[in-house]
Amino acid sequence: MPDRPHSREWYARLARELGGYRHPWTRELDGPDPERTFDELLQGRLGPEVRVLEAGCGHGPDAARFGSEAGRWVAYDRVPELLEQARINAPQAEFCLWDGKGTVPGALRGPFDLIVSRRGPTGVILRLPELAAPGARFLYVGPRLEVPQVPERLRGVGWDLLGEWRISVQAWAPTPEDWATRCAWMEEEARRGEWKQRATPRGLSYREERYVVLAGAS
Repeated sequence: MPDRPHSREWYARLARELGGYRHPWTRELDGPDPERTFDELLQGRLGPEVRVLEAGCGHGPDAARFGSEAGRWVAYDRVPELLEQARINAPQAEFCLWDGKGTVPGALRGPFDLIVSRRGPTGVILRLPELAAPGARFLYVGPRLEVPQVPERLRGVGWDLLGEWRISVQAWAPTPEDWATRCAWMEEEARRGEWKQRATPRGLSYREERYVVLAGAS
C-alpha cells in the first residue's frame, strides 16, 4: 500500500528517493516563482543579531541559503531522515527532532526574533508565546491562496497580521504522470481526470498558489 501523502513515512521516502523535501513532479512557470515574496521578506529581516527558528525545515535548504546571514539559525523537523540531510546541507545551523507537540526541547527555547515556516507546520503558531522574543516576527508561506488556520491561530495567541500576500502564477504539468503526482501531493485526487479533458500539447495548465503572512505580537 502506498504511503499516505504527508505522513511521516511518506516524507521519509521523499528523503530517500529525492534527496530531500522536494516537489516530485516537473513543472513550468509562466512567471516568477510564487515563493519569491517569502524569500524577499525573509532576507530583509536577517542580520548578525537576529535569532531565527525554522519550523518544518525539511532537508535544510533555507538554513543553507540564509543561515549565514543570521546570528543564529535553529530548525526542527519531525522526520529523522530529512534532518540527517539538513545537518549535511547546513552545518552552520542547529537542528532538532521535534513534532511541535508537548514540551519544547531545550535547544528550541530561544527566545527567537524571527520564526519562519515555509509550507511547514502551522502548529508552531500556537507556541509563539513560548518561543518569541519581544518584538519578534512570524513569517509563513502556504501552498494555497487561503490557509484559514493561520490567521485564526494568530488571533488566538494575540498576534497581529502585519501583511498578507496572495500570489498566483500560471503553471504547466508537461505529462500525465506529472499531473497525477501533483494531484496526489496536493491531495486533489478528484482532479486527475482533468488531463484527458484539458491537456494541450504543452501539458495541463494550473495555478501555482502561495499565501504569505507576516505577523507580530500585539
